[in-house]
Amino acid sequence: MIVSSEVEVDGRRGLLTVPGDQVVRGGVVALHGSSSSSYRQVIFEHLAATVAPLGIAVLSFERAAWPRDDVDIPFSVQASGAVAAYDVLRGLYDVPIAFWGVSQGTWIAALAAQERVAESLVLLGCSGVSPAEQMRHATAEAVRRAGYGEEAVGQAVRIRDAVADLLRSSAEPEAPASAERAAVVELLQRSAGEPWFDLVGLTADDLTGDLPVWHELDFASEPLYATVRCPVLLIHGADEANLPVPQTLEVWRRAAATAGNDRVEHVLVPDAGHWPGTPDRTLDGISPAYTEILRDWFRA
Repeated sequence: MIVSSEVEVDGRRGLLTVPGDQVVRGGVVALHGSSSSSYRQVIFEHLAATVAPLGIAVLSFERAAWPRDDVDIPFSVQASGAVAAYDVLRGLYDVPIAFWGVSQGTWIAALAAQERVAESLVLLGCSGVSPAEQMRHATAEAVRRAGYGEEAVGQAVRIRDAVADLLRSSAEPEAPASAERAAVVELLQRSAGEPWFDLVGLTADDLTGDLPVWHELDFASEPLYATVRCPVLLIHGADEANLPVPQTLEVWRRAAATAGNDRVEHVLVPDAGHWPGTPDRTLDGISPAYTEILRDWFRA
């Protein structure tokens, strides 16, 4: 039996799930992927349902809002939220606390572990390359897996690169020249009729008005991971397409050597991609193999 109750984390809603019939012996803070700031998500619900019966208190929280909804929330802001959640959980239970993160939340987990003593990091869909490189890889794989040839893959990646370069220049003291923006908009418009274009995930409309800001476009993963000295569990789907798993594992190998951390483990979820279950992303569709991976880790 488990019991869930609403709590407050830094002035925002949170959900605390605890075992209802045993002593709390550990805790875990759940950290968001980029697509949702909600404290109530299927992937959080699954985490709580899986590990709370093992004596682990699970805390999820509403991620802090950002002034523009088309702007990625800075990692530093997200990490502050993770630390606040850790402090709430530690204030309730004097037990070791881990950070669990999914996708973008894996970077946040490592950042939060710089500020608080983490029992472990459980990182689902962790990337070892920058966000820009990750999206470049994801775009190429999406086009390739849809059955298009390498020419189409190259065109799609060039669009991603052009937009990334434009966003980099927008972060400079001098805004990019209107001609530079116009050239990228024209590239998007010219490519819009291609059958693979929707897989790029960008349109000319994205570049109208104020340019979006991508704070961590070129965030360097390896120096961050080299600060992690607690046990780490890396979890990837065996059919991961959103990020380059071999490069990620190599980055973690080097980072762990730098940190002197010999407690980095890696497991694959069979028949899963970036999401550890069926494409409909339902609770019932989450992989039993992923569930067992979590149980094995938090039982220890």
